[in-house]
Amino acid sequence: MGSALEGCRFVYNKEVEMCRKAYETCGRIFNRKDIDEYCEYVLKLDHPRLNEIHPDCISEVSNRVAQAFRKFESEMAGGLSPELPAFRGPDRYASFSFIKYGGNICLIGNRLRIISIGDVKCVAHRSFEGHPISCTISRSSTGKWFATISCVQQSIPCKPSADKGPVGIDLGLYNLAAFSDGTVYDNTKLFDRMASEMVKIQRKMSECDTDSDEFRKYKRRLCHLFEHYNNKMRDEMHKRSTEIVESYSMIALEDISVKELIHSYHTSTGRRNQYSSAWRMLVEMIEYKAVDSGVQVIFVDPRNTSQICSRCGHYVRKDLGVRVHSCPACGFCVDRDINAAMNILNRGLGMQASFSGKGNSQFS
Repeated sequence: MGSALEGCRFVYNKEVEMCRKAYETCGRIFNRKDIDEYCEYVLKLDHPRLNEIHPDCISEVSNRVAQAFRKFESEMAGGLSPELPAFRGPDRYASFSFIKYGGNICLIGNRLRIISIGDVKCVAHRSFEGHPISCTISRSSTGKWFATISCVQQSIPCKPSADKGPVGIDLGLYNLAAFSDGTVYDNTKLFDRMASEMVKIQRKMSECDTDSDEFRKYKRRLCHLFEHYNNKMRDEMHKRSTEIVESYSMIALEDISVKELIHSYHTSTGRRNQYSSAWRMLVEMIEYKAVDSGVQVIFVDPRNTSQICSRCGHYVRKDLGVRVHSCPACGFCVDRDINAAMNILNRGLGMQASFSGKGNSQFS
């Protein structure tokens, strides 16, 4: 599998090199057909060993390159200044895919049968739900291999939604999430707990030659530490999202671009805190779990949710350091995050009334 992955990375870099040259010399962006023809009539003739890789995997690599340049083209058309798609080093290309499940790749008992590779012993931790259509083989930074099989379901049974009413949720740094009913999820700050160990390892790496065994040893330790952090964070977000979906019939969230918000922070500490709070992961888990549970998820305009009084609507300007909302107009006093969650709920209820009768809809 390692040689197949390295072969796919080689094809990816060669196709990116060809597309970059075409754009830099004549301003042309190749489409999927051009990339496929280059791979078939140039790359495979110059490098016969590529014929040992299954055509499905090569086709999927070409699709990745085409998508990368389509995104580049659309960003250019939108007035942005994007960088050309980059080459991938050994640590930056970690998966290859079979676009058709069945004859080329299939799971038989506790073995994954991969064409041109053979039978690979695996741990199937769950059974299929639906009809399998494709499979992606990926390698983690610590050298572990995973097979992700995508399935199509004809219909998804919706469980009855929880009869506990709607809720608005404000995501933050001081608290991971504040709810309009007064519930607060503390920010676990897992990253901060492990940061000192990461810093020690990175300092030792900086003192080593990048080609030395010592450097590779510390790099493996750092990868295992990051993997441990990611596993703990994902486990925490799964527990939180399941609890939220099972407790409410409608969930209102802010329609925030986490990436743009992170770049709005001028200090590395602020950015690190936002990454460690894992907002995007929590929101994505709430979204897909809500579909199975028959819970409605609504995204609302986030502007001034912390500044407006949720009781009377009076605008009360507050800096980020002010953690309590105190309205001079009506005297309402509450934590600023809970006040924001109440405003989010009010906006969500307004949108729900506007789109009543449309079932389990998600708005953005």
